[in-house]
Amino acid sequence: MIASGTLQAATTISKTTQTLMGAEIHCANYDHVAIYLDYVNGDETGVAVQLHYMHTSGGTAYQDMTWTAAAGTKTFTANAYKMTATGNYRIEFDLKGAEYIKFTQGGSDNDGTPTGTLAAKYVLSTYG
Repeated sequence: MIASGTLQAATTISKTTQTLMGAEIHCANYDHVAIYLDYVNGDETGVAVQLHYMHTSGGTAYQDMTWTAAAGTKTFTANAYKMTATGNYRIEFDLKGAEYIKFTQGGSDNDGTPTGTLAAKYVLSTYG
């Protein structure tokens, strides 16, 4: 099973605050999402994209993160995918246990006035 859509047409990125891209996506019954990003670098260092998982539409957002273990203690790092050069990018995520997701974007550093643009599409799929 596959579904796809457009999150946003080429849009000027926000300065540093993470801003919603398009709308949240209902992803129940899907296992995987791939996001396709077309970034045109402008007067900014780059753009960072983040994924957030939600149990309900409009509910609390939980940022995608990576956990690491050291000396018996696990700590997390919130994932942000930073693009610093014009290009076409693809990022994949596991959706098991997610009902809704949303993507956000924002300038990666507080320098310059962003003039770069970011377009985004997605494909949801199942493994079976």
